[in-house]
Amino acid sequence: MTPDTPHQTLRVAISGTGFAGDFTARAFQMIPHKNRVSIELAGVTSGHLGNARQFAGRHGVGEAFERHSDMLEAVQPHIDCISCANHAHAQYAMEAAEAGVPVIVLEKPPMIWPGYLEGREGDAETRKAESMDVLHEVLEAVEAHGSKLLYAENFVYVDGVRALTMLMREAEPRDKGKVLLQQGVCAHQGSHAPAYDTPEKSGGGALFNKACHPLGPALYLKQVEGMLREGAPVRPVKVSAVAMQVLKHQPHASGEYFRVMQQVDDYARLTVVFEDNTVAELTGHDLSIGGIRNSFSVIADFGQYDMRINPNDGNELFLPDAELAGGVLMREKLPTAQGTSFPVPRPFHAHGYVNELEDAVRCALEQDRYPQSGAMLAWDTLAVLMAGYESAEKGSPFIDISEYTLGRDFSPEVAPDPLLVEEVLERP
Repeated sequence: MTPDTPHQTLRVAISGTGFAGDFTARAFQMIPHKNRVSIELAGVTSGHLGNARQFAGRHGVGEAFERHSDMLEAVQPHIDCISCANHAHAQYAMEAAEAGVPVIVLEKPPMIWPGYLEGREGDAETRKAESMDVLHEVLEAVEAHGSKLLYAENFVYVDGVRALTMLMREAEPRDKGKVLLQQGVCAHQGSHAPAYDTPEKSGGGALFNKACHPLGPALYLKQVEGMLREGAPVRPVKVSAVAMQVLKHQPHASGEYFRVMQQVDDYARLTVVFEDNTVAELTGHDLSIGGIRNSFSVIADFGQYDMRINPNDGNELFLPDAELAGGVLMREKLPTAQGTSFPVPRPFHAHGYVNELEDAVRCALEQDRYPQSGAMLAWDTLAVLMAGYESAEKGSPFIDISEYTLGRDFSPEVAPDPLLVEEVLERP
C-alpha cells in the first residue's frame, strides 16, 4: 500500500466461545496491524446467547448472536472463524461460503461424519465415504462462491515448519529437498471440551482430535516439497492405524490424573504412506500426565529437523511452591507449576496461532493470495483420519485413499506457495 491508501478495517466473526474461540480472539489482537489496516472483532455466536454476550464483553466483540447465519447477515465479515464444536463445522462452512465470506477459517478437524447428527450407525468404511461426500459439497460451495478456505491447523504455522520450508527452498537448486520420514506427537491428559467424549459432537478421540495436529505439517511439507521440485504437491495414498481405549480398561485409581474417555479412543497411531513411497508416523493420545506434549521431527535428504514445540528447554523455571506462580500458566495443561518446569512465553506465537490468523488477514487483503493451509490440506486430512478409523476397525491393514487424494482435482492456486512463506531464519 502507498501512503495515500485509505484506512481499511477487516471485520472478523467468530463462532464458538470455548477454548478455540478464546485463543482465536486473543490471537487476532496480537497481529501487528500494518499498512493502515485494523481488525475489528465484529461478531460472535454461540448456541447459548448468554455465553456469546459474556465472550463479547471479555474480548471487545461488537455484537453477540445465537445463530451463525444471523451473524453473517448482520456483520458481513471479511473473515469468518469457525471455532465451534466439530459437529457444526460443515454447516457453518457452507453458510459462510453461500454468504460470500472472503476468507473462511475452519478449525481442525474439518468436520465429522454426518450420520452422527442423524442418529444413525455405520461402520468406519461407510463413515469415511459419507464424510468425504459432505466435505466435497462444502469445498464445491467454497469454490463456487469465490471464498478461500483456511484450514486452521496451527502446527503448519509454527516457526519450525516455516524454517524447514525456508531450508527446502535453499536445498532445491542443489537437487535436494526430499522429505523422507516424518514423526510427530500430540498428547495431553484429556481435552478441555465437554463434548470431546461424545462422538456425535467431537467425531472421535485421540486419532481424530490429537493425531490430526502433527498430521497437518506432515501433509503440508510434502505438498511444499512437490511444489518446489515438480510444481505439483505430493499426496498421501494409504493409511494404517491403531485406535484404542486404554484408561477405560484400567483400575479406577489409574485414571486419577486423567480425563478417562468412555466413548472415544485415548490412544492412536497413524502410518501415512505418500505417493513417492515416503512415510509419516504420527501419534496422538490422552495419556500425558505432565501437561501437553507437541513435537515434530523431519528427516530429509539434506538433514534432520527436530521441533520440540511444547515443552522445550529454551526456558527453565524452578518453584518450590506452585502458589508462588499465582494465576500464571507456564504451559498448556501443566497440572502444577511446582518444581522444575519449562515455561513457554508468548504461547500463541509459539504454537502458530498468530501466524495462522495473519495468513487469513493477508488472504483477505490480497485477492490473489491463498492460505498456506488450504482446502487441499483439509481434504487430505479428513481422508487420512477417516481411513485411519477404517484401518483400526479392520485390524490395522493399509487402506488405499488414492481415490480421494489423487482423484479430486483442486485449482492450482489453492496449493501452498512455499515462496510466500516468511523467512524466519536470519541471513548473514
